[in-house]
Amino acid sequence: MRVIHVIESTATGTLAVVSTLATRLAKEGHEVYVIYSEREETPKNLHALFHPEVALRHLQMKGPSVTSMLTDLRRRIIELNPDIVHMHSSFAGFLGRVSTLFALPETAFLYSPHCISFMRRDIGTVKRYCFAALEWLASVKNCTYVGCSESERAAIRRYLGREAVLVENAMEQGVAIQRDNRRPGAERTGSKRRPIIATVGGIRVQKNPQLFAEIARSFERGYAEFVWIGDGDAGLKRTLEDAGVRVTGWLTRSDVMDAVAEADIYLSTASWEGMPISLIEAMTLGTPVVASDCPGNIDTVRHDSTGVIYQTAAQATASIKRIMKDHSFREGLSRRAQHEAHSRFSEDRFFNNMMQLYSVQLSRLRQGRPVLSE
Repeated sequence: MRVIHVIESTATGTLAVVSTLATRLAKEGHEVYVIYSEREETPKNLHALFHPEVALRHLQMKGPSVTSMLTDLRRRIIELNPDIVHMHSSFAGFLGRVSTLFALPETAFLYSPHCISFMRRDIGTVKRYCFAALEWLASVKNCTYVGCSESERAAIRRYLGREAVLVENAMEQGVAIQRDNRRPGAERTGSKRRPIIATVGGIRVQKNPQLFAEIARSFERGYAEFVWIGDGDAGLKRTLEDAGVRVTGWLTRSDVMDAVAEADIYLSTASWEGMPISLIEAMTLGTPVVASDCPGNIDTVRHDSTGVIYQTAAQATASIKRIMKDHSFREGLSRRAQHEAHSRFSEDRFFNNMMQLYSVQLSRLRQGRPVLSE
């Protein structure tokens, strides 16, 4: 089977999903291509994240004229004549579908938004429906939506009136290995160093760094070290640093996993998510999760079982203090989260579900039947 992945957002969770899926496909003997765009936060060692047999093809999707970019993308996809085209993120999903209109009738097209555009909470109703209109426009190209969480699936149903196949995100197997090699939680929290409260992601509105700073300020200086692993907007970065938060800048994937494994608590302040890979990785590593009550987070964490969900900064502060003081509660969260991550969010489960979807879509297409939409 020849598979093309189209990805514009080559960073954080979206990149982790694509590298996991493409690498597993290559290991299984399939012919895999990744057409990607670079961002400032794109890892310098991008090729190292993929199996050697995965063919990476760079195409900048923001910057050049839209017409020339669409023409180039269309040419590359048609020349490869794939069985499957799988597009990742809203922007790549739009470009991939529009560029291949009236082409490749025997190719199955799938689209994973990884938090579809109209789930954003920083825009008004009018702009949200404008994003939905663009999705409608691109839907002229027959394509199957793949939701990464029940919240995303519900949003697609609400705004587009169509179903999406649900395939929840997963951790990489390498994270599970790192989990097994980490120091036990009791040893970490028993040391004399300050507790570390960490998060991972771009410093941007979606991740709500203002809330992270507010929570950090609610603690006396010296009680804990708050760490933001990532980089981004300069103004928001200053807000974090003014609150005493240490901003690491972009790290290698291995260093990110080391930092999350060493943290005492993983704190998510996101305003919206698809299904955050960072939470799944923290759960896998046994780092207790305190997460905001937003789409994506609520699909990943079960309150007071595999993590804690909060609605206000005061609730987050109280939850962090409880976890730090209550050894039994902390260890219970860690243990249950690791168990759920191993079963529900395993790479094998994710890959097998996706392969089954690919197979079914191709079979229906070649039988002249409509592709699945639910």
